[in-house]
Amino acid sequence: MVPDSSAILQLESNHKGLGLPRLTSGERDSISNPLRGLTIFNTQDSVIEYWNGQCWLKAYEQNCYECQFTMSISHGTDTLDRTIVDSVSTVISVAHTNGIQPINVIFLSSLPIGVSVYFNGNPTFDTSGSVQLVVKADECSPVGGHFPIIIEAFCGNQVNYLTYDVYIRPPVQITIPTDVTNYNLQTLNGLPPSPAQFVLLTINNTVTVHSSLNTLPSYTSGSIDPNSLVCIVNNGDILGRGGDGGSFSFNGGFLIAGGTPGAPGGNAMNLTSKTILTNNGAIYGGGGGGGSVGFAIGVSNIPIIGGFALGFGFCGGGGSELGHGGTINQGGGINLGIFDAGGNATCCIASVPGAGPTATYPINIPISIATITITPSAYGGNGGAFTQAGTKGYINVSLQVCVAIPIIGTICIPIPIPGGFLPFYGPAGGAAGEAIKRNGHPLTGLPDGTYNTPQVRGVVGP
Repeated sequence: MVPDSSAILQLESNHKGLGLPRLTSGERDSISNPLRGLTIFNTQDSVIEYWNGQCWLKAYEQNCYECQFTMSISHGTDTLDRTIVDSVSTVISVAHTNGIQPINVIFLSSLPIGVSVYFNGNPTFDTSGSVQLVVKADECSPVGGHFPIIIEAFCGNQVNYLTYDVYIRPPVQITIPTDVTNYNLQTLNGLPPSPAQFVLLTINNTVTVHSSLNTLPSYTSGSIDPNSLVCIVNNGDILGRGGDGGSFSFNGGFLIAGGTPGAPGGNAMNLTSKTILTNNGAIYGGGGGGGSVGFAIGVSNIPIIGGFALGFGFCGGGGSELGHGGTINQGGGINLGIFDAGGNATCCIASVPGAGPTATYPINIPISIATITITPSAYGGNGGAFTQAGTKGYINVSLQVCVAIPIIGTICIPIPIPGGFLPFYGPAGGAAGEAIKRNGHPLTGLPDGTYNTPQVRGVVGP
């Protein structure tokens, strides 16, 4: 083959190549006064290099100052659980291998609302360094799935790319669409007691969460793993059950003075895990029930009449909401007296507590030629409104016997109440229920305290 006229040497082959001298970087640098254009194959970098009179250039470089750098990531995948922390991070490291221009690091992402990404530090480096890349998700955001983030680093004409893939755990989304009683998040939705759950609960507008008993909270997260995160968006009403009013029982014939206290109001919410609350509705602790009051006494040796038994009982009213009024349980042997049950509280956010009965009017009871006049001044305890305790009852009674005697006329004799125990206050009404009982679990969105506002009524506390 005749070489081309422009070439001093022309090599041709269809099954062999040109083997350049194979040197390490150290061997290359030990060459004294290299010829400009001297070419080698660098066995360390696996690239052809040549001497341009100033430096050894890789075949694709244009000058001695062209930027070259390495780039690495501490880990390329992560899972953001949100039950413990709301962010994950990785570390991006860069280092110059050539050049003097700064290395800039940026990220490219398309994330939904509620998820953000940012550098924790300066992402520009003169020589080498590291920067933390953080991905943060709002704790109660409904988003979930895989989200890739592209990390780009550039210096001069060199651009490097890495990918950071983050899986964001989606919440279990639950809605309460209609009124419900004794709502247990864990049991009603089949949530396992472990592992930790991540739940987003929405209570729709116009929905009321009730309780059937003052000993049961209207809402509880149930036997859920205590490390769980429950986000609640309350647009409705969560109302603790009112306490029942105190009842009154007696059999007569013997001196009995007293009554029973009102029952405490129920809690609106009972938390068993970390909770984040957005309250757009109402959360009220139940009102306490009113206390009852009464007495029964046997009276004897009354002129002309002889003896009789006398009793009075005034029950307590029920607390808001739906607290029942106390009832009278009367045995035999009483033939005179006044006995009244307490009033029931009404339902829902506008609940009116039940009132204790009152008696302030004289009662005339004719017996043979005499008339007994009983004049009570008494009332049962009122049920408490939301966030209020029930009140105690009070009783006082005066007795008088008037006898019509021919010629002489009518003679009235006051009858003292033996024992001197009147007037008498009954036992206390029941305490109000709590708006939210945390049971030691963190609550975000509503600080501990005692509230009496349109949105919260009652204690929020440990």
